[in-house]
Amino acid sequence: MRLSPIQKQAICESALRYFGKEAQIWLFGSRVDDTRKGGDIDLYIEIPTQNAEELITAKLQFLRELRKKIGEQKIDIVLHRAATTVDLPIYRIAKQTGVRLQ
Repeated sequence: MRLSPIQKQAICESALRYFGKEAQIWLFGSRVDDTRKGGDIDLYIEIPTQNAEELITAKLQFLRELRKKIGEQKIDIVLHRAATTVDLPIYRIAKQTGVRLQ
């Protein structure tokens, strides 16, 4: 996994603040592969339930705080409200190929 301990801690702390203690976070994509270089930070965040409007606000605040903590990085976030019945392939791929951070 190509995240520094500081980056991992910043992601987990910020997710806790904005998505709550029940949020589960996975790093997926190129940063999971130690043999590769570069790449954006792809995060899959699963939350039990949250109002869609509140979720958008939480995502923006999460990104703003994370950029302050780890600097300017390309960060992609896939959010999944687990309480919904929507099951997109990206949700399964992120969980199957990713590394759980929290």
